[in-house]
Amino acid sequence: MKNLKKPSLFVLSFVVLFALPYLVLAANGKGKEVSAEHRNKVSEIVQQLTSIAGQDKNIGEEISQMAQEVSDNNEKTTATIEKIETRGKFKTFLFGTDYKNIGALRSELVTTANHIERLKKALERTESEEVKAELDAQITALEETKTNVESFIKTNESKFSLLGWLVKFFNR
Repeated sequence: MKNLKKPSLFVLSFVVLFALPYLVLAANGKGKEVSAEHRNKVSEIVQQLTSIAGQDKNIGEEISQMAQEVSDNNEKTTATIEKIETRGKFKTFLFGTDYKNIGALRSELVTTANHIERLKKALERTESEEVKAELDAQITALEETKTNVESFIKTNESKFSLLGWLVKFFNR
């Protein structure tokens, strides 16, 4: 009976070692959905901001400039999200998430928050009710994209990693 325990323990550990990554990888079903969705939403916001800029002479130039900045920020953010999404799943399983790009994404979120604040200040200066309503809608949409990116960061930070688990285990 003792001789049977060693091979079965070896087989069990072998199965766990090689099957666990496949189970983890199978659970991660999202592909490049977040980056494409983010790109599309922010592009729509930029188009709307550009059209709003032409409607109000008081804030038109500022809104136009901000639309360009939001567009530039969108390109950087989308590229960073794509880097995180396309990182090898096995590499993520072994070493953990891509913290360098997560940090860059957090930096882009700060820039987005600054854009939102500037848009809110511009909203206070406009006199047209129609422009106020449209600008408020775009601020809300921009806040929603910011929230989506924050949840993407949280999801990627909480991914299981083998070496991360080992470090946590030995630090206890």
